[in-house]
Amino acid sequence: MSRTSWRNSSPARNGKPPARGPVRGRASTAKAPITVRGDNLAAAAGSSLGREARCCRAALLLLAAAFSPPATAAQRTPQPIFTELFAYDPAAPSQLLRKWRISSQLDSKLQPLRVGVVEDSSMGKTVGRVTVQEGDGLDGASEAMLQAKPYVCDTEGSRAAAVESEPGGVVPSERAEIQVRSDRATGAGELVKFGELVWYRFSFKIAGDWPQDVPVVGRQLCRTVIHQIKQDSFKDGKSCNASPFFKIEARPLGDRVRFFAQVATGTPCAQPPTVMRVQICRRDLPRESWTTVQVRLNPAHDASGQVDIWLNGTLCGSYRGAMADRDYGARRHGTPFINAQPRFGIYRDWRAETQTIYFDKIMFWNADPSGHPDWGVNPHPD
Repeated sequence: MSRTSWRNSSPARNGKPPARGPVRGRASTAKAPITVRGDNLAAAAGSSLGREARCCRAALLLLAAAFSPPATAAQRTPQPIFTELFAYDPAAPSQLLRKWRISSQLDSKLQPLRVGVVEDSSMGKTVGRVTVQEGDGLDGASEAMLQAKPYVCDTEGSRAAAVESEPGGVVPSERAEIQVRSDRATGAGELVKFGELVWYRFSFKIAGDWPQDVPVVGRQLCRTVIHQIKQDSFKDGKSCNASPFFKIEARPLGDRVRFFAQVATGTPCAQPPTVMRVQICRRDLPRESWTTVQVRLNPAHDASGQVDIWLNGTLCGSYRGAMADRDYGARRHGTPFINAQPRFGIYRDWRAETQTIYFDKIMFWNADPSGHPDWGVNPHPD
């Protein structure tokens, strides 16, 4: 805070007494008398006093502003419209349900076991925990597959490409996620909307129980989504299995994880589907260490769409262009909307190993949060 000092000033005075008549010993010169009316004198005095009063008031106001507490500046910084600090009693995980929905595919009896809060010794506070085990929220597996358990993923990488190439090939998936509560009928509680900028941040930590995959030749890293936002697509009343238009993954890779964000746009309902995917912010990150992700997102079906992503305050990647499905994407009263609001957790291809992830300080803003202590990114892209 800068300080402003002030110095009082007043008009200079000559200090000489006023003349009271002719001075002896000098030639007397006739001069017209100077007459000052009483009302003019009073007006002049009042004007002088008024100026001094105004100057004093202005000085006091400026001085008060210079020494005012920083709360004034804080009031001008936009505050988050959604905050999750996971400050709940670990013995009562149902408190999460005030703000979140848990994956409907996950058996209701398993939900309190897979999603909750735990003490984090490194943070000195409670944090969110999401765990997925084999079979949790399993989708896409036939009865024959359930018997044989031909997992899509193992420590040698993913077989997803081979499975999809088979006739009617569907890649089975598992999930345990929390999703921001909102009313799909009215839009109440929605944080992310088409054509509106949103800023948000979250911190995550990969647990030590993640598998240490090293893909063999011909295989890829195993899909492991930790955050996603989605507009489903429908044609003739049927889902077209749209991809999230924005997602973040952390795929197991040796003793680290391969982090990246992905933007998707196109028409999954077309035959064949026409969907373009672009990856940004690709990094290898350590396990058992907290990472903070900051995102500036403007979801749009046209060129006005944008994504900027930071890791621990450092700009990591940007995207400009269309997102989601402008032709068959979900609509409410004829207007496109984002029916799957932000999700956090684990969505992965079918595998046997258990995986746990921790989250903390999830916050959303609907105005530029620059200056907010929980935002703090550098540099800010154009």
